Amino acid sequence: MALLASSTLPSSPQYQIKVLRNKPFRLRWCLRSHAPHQISQPCSMKVTKAHFGEPSKVKLQLNIVKERLWHAIPDSAKEFPWRKAEDLLLKRLLLVGQKAFKWSLVILFVLSFLTDIMYSISRNQELTIPFGLLVGCLMMDFLKEISMEVFQAPEKGGLNLPLLGISCCFILVKVMSTYFTPFLLHVANGGLMQVLWLWGNSLKENSQCNEENISVGQNT
Repeated sequence: MALLASSTLPSSPQYQIKVLRNKPFRLRWCLRSHAPHQISQPCSMKVTKAHFGEPSKVKLQLNIVKERLWHAIPDSAKEFPWRKAEDLLLKRLLLVGQKAFKWSLVILFVLSFLTDIMYSISRNQELTIPFGLLVGCLMMDFLKEISMEVFQAPEKGGLNLPLLGISCCFILVKVMSTYFTPFLLHVANGGLMQVLWLWGNSLKENSQCNEENISVGQNT
C-alpha cells in the first residue's frame, strides 16, 4: 500500500514542472486577468491630463485665425453701425408685412362682398344691398363712439382694440346671416367696410410716423 501511495502521489519537483508544462493555459489566463488592472492606471492618468491640461492646439489656431481676420477687416467695416442698420431693416420688414396683411384683408372683403351681391340678386332682393350697407355704416359709427368712451384711446403704433372688437362683432353677424335673411349680410358688409376704412387711415398715420423715424435714424 505504501508503494502504491508513493507511485500515485509523486513529490518530486520535476513532476510538478511537467504538469505545469502540460497545462499552460492557466498561466496565460492568470496573466491576462491581472494585466488590465496594471495598465488601466497610467491610461487614466493620461486621459485626465489631456482633459484638464492646457488648451489644445486647435483652439489656439482658431484664436490666431480670428485675430488675423479681425486685422484684415478694413476700419470702415468695423466702424459701420450694424445694430442701427439691423433696427432699420426690422422696421422696414414690419411696414411691408403690415401693408401685405392690409391688402390681403381688402381682397378677401371684396370677394366676400361680391358673392353677397350675387346672392341677393339671385334671390330678387336687390333693395337690401344699399339699405343694409347704410345700416352697417351707422352701426359702426355708433359702436365706435361707445368704444372710444368706454376704452382709452390707443397709443400710436399700437393695436387698435376697439376696431378689432367691432370687426369681430360684424364677422359674427356675417356668419349668423347665413341662417337668416340676406339683409344681415349687407349690414355686416357695411360695418366691415367702415372698419377697413378707419383701419386703413390709422395704418397710414402709423406708417408715416415710422417712415419719419426711419429717415431720422438714417440721417443720424
